[in-house]
Order: sequence, then structure tokens, then C-alpha cells
Amino acid sequence: MVIDELSRATGLGFLISQVFILVFLMLYYKEPQATLFSVRMVNATSLQVEVTAEQYGISMVYMLTSACGAVISFMTAQMQETAVIDNMVEFSDELMSTLYAWDCVLWVIVFLTHGIVAVLVCSPAVIYMLCLAVFGITAALQQMCAPGRRRSDSLALIFFMLLSGLVYSEMHTRHGLRLLAWTALLMSDVILVVGHAFDAHSNMETVANCRVFYCSLALVLLLVLYTV
Repeated sequence: MVIDELSRATGLGFLISQVFILVFLMLYYKEPQATLFSVRMVNATSLQVEVTAEQYGISMVYMLTSACGAVISFMTAQMQETAVIDNMVEFSDELMSTLYAWDCVLWVIVFLTHGIVAVLVCSPAVIYMLCLAVFGITAALQQMCAPGRRRSDSLALIFFMLLSGLVYSEMHTRHGLRLLAWTALLMSDVILVVGHAFDAHSNMETVANCRVFYCSLALVLLLVLYTV
């Protein structure tokens, strides 16, 4: 449909332009900082522990995520030219095996976006907990968005909810906008899953539009967080 094609084209255009927006923000705003710490048991008898904390700038992670957004835009546009994105093309394991790179870039964006938002709202955060939560959320989403229906999808949903709640429980910031950003990111996760799994026989047009919308929304959230 014309509306679907227009909305997808708008999203693809934004995924290119957001790179330049990020460069502008990097020039005029202070680099976001994240504090990560780890705890090591020194003496189990006396319960003596050693805490190591490090502060990191995450602008380069921002740039990597932004670059992945531009890459997925170009790849989606190329797929559109070759008629892969069409409502008559079924979203299947066989087709996705030929679109491995496109799929991988999406999940890199999902992982990096959750990592950035989680570290900003939880800083200072335990690095092991944060890695577990981000890896687990990404893996659960990937399972739920895979072609076809599986019994393990219910387990993945439970896993996703538990790890999302873990991040909420570790939040230290009282900045309402950052908390809203994490909630909005989780809502976009739900949209991503619905776009892939609502129909038992999803087509590539629906899946592509869903992925473009998800990436656009995720990168908008990151741009907003860069300024706060």
C-alpha cells in the first residue's frame, strides 16, 4: 500500500539523517558517562569484598549504534528494490537464512540500544548484572521474533519480563525522562514482537515496516537521552 511504502521511506530517511543529528549533538553536548563497578570476594571468612569502579564515556557506542541504523536503512532499501519486501512474500526461516546480515544488524541495534539505555538509567551499575540483563533481553526478543510459533516463546516472554524488571529494580536515577525512555524502549520491544508474531503467517512487508519503525524509535530515544 502507498501509506506503508511512504511510512517505510520516511523511516529509512530518518535512519540516515540521525547519523548527522548525532554528530551535531556530540559537538554541542557533554558526552554521556556511565559508571560500572564489579565486586570481588577477597576473604570469604570475614566477608571482605573489593569493589572496583570505572567511569566510561559512551559516545563511541552511540556512534556504533547510529552507524548500524544507517546500514540497516541501506540494506532495507536494497531489499525493497529486489522485491523481497512485499506482502506476498512470507516471513520464513528459509528466507531469513538468506537475509542473515540484515537480521544480524537488527539484533546488534537491539543489543546496543538496550545496553545504552540500561547503563544510563542504572549507573552506577554492576557490570555483570547489566550484561546478563541486556544479553538476556536481546536473546528473548530474538526468540519471540523468529519465524513460526514455538513452545519456547512463552518461556522467552517470561525471561524478558523478569530481566526487564531486574533493570527497573536496579535503577538509581531519579530523572523522569530516563525512566520514561526505558519504559518506551520496552513498549517498542512489544511492538517489535507483535509485528513479527501476531500473524501466524507474517509477510515481509509487515516485518520490514516493523523493524524500520523499531530502529527509528530506538534511535530517537538515544538522541533524546544524549541531551539529558
